This record gives sequence, C-alpha cells and structure tokens, in this order.
Amino acid sequence: MTDPAVAAIEAYRVKVGAAPVSYLVADVDNRTGTAPVNLYMVSASSPEGRQATFTSVADALHSWAPTFSYDFKWSMDGKRLDEAQGAGLKREADDLYNADISDVDVAERTTVILASSDADLPTGFTRVAVQPSVTGSEEEAQPAR
Repeated sequence: MTDPAVAAIEAYRVKVGAAPVSYLVADVDNRTGTAPVNLYMVSASSPEGRQATFTSVADALHSWAPTFSYDFKWSMDGKRLDEAQGAGLKREADDLYNADISDVDVAERTTVILASSDADLPTGFTRVAVQPSVTGSEEEAQPAR
C-alpha cells in the first residue's frame, strides 16, 4: 500500500517509468528546537549491517524529469519527447518538486519525504541516523516521546 504522503510522487515515478525506490515518510517535530532543520539525509542500518541511505525526494524527482537540451528538444532516458509531452512531464515534476518540504523551522512540525534507490529494504533497522543539514554532521535519531 502506498502512503498517501507519497501517492502523487509514486504515480509520477510509475508514469515516467523510473526505477522503483523506497520512501521514508518522516514526522519531523521541531517545536522545541532552537534551530531550523533541513532533513538532508537519513541512514538506516539493519541488524545484519546492511545500510540504506535516504535523501530528499526532490533529488529523485529531478533525476526522473525530462530535460530540455541545447538543440531545444525534450528528452528523457535518451528518448526524444514531443513539446507537449516533455513540457507537461517537466511541469508535473516541477509541481511535485515545489511541494516538497525538507526544511522544518523552529516551532514547526511537518512531514518530510525522502527516497532511497534501494527498493528492496530489509524488514527492520536497528540504527537510524539523520543529517539535519547539508553542512551538519550525522546524529542518532531519537524516537518521539
């Protein structure tokens, strides 16, 4: 079952034929924080030592969207697209990209969506670490109390 928070993103991924991914839907509670959080990356390790890395879903959306080349043509995965199709798919990706929230201000609580190219995750994880900003260091994730 697809989480409602990722339904539109997953529908777009399927529509453009991108490879399957795994999503992480994080409830980020910064209501008692003293600095904004930019949930840049989450790493999770299984009991067997296997690690999965999740980054902003915006990165995935950018890689799935068609590109407009120097010769004024739309393409995606090496295939040419007509103007209407290319522009339409790019506009849809931009709308999803612009709806992405990865910044959580002080006194704010919101849902942040990340994606991993690892579509076959282990059944459980024993360690989860977050990198709350691009320039920050990794920190152990703490469960909500």
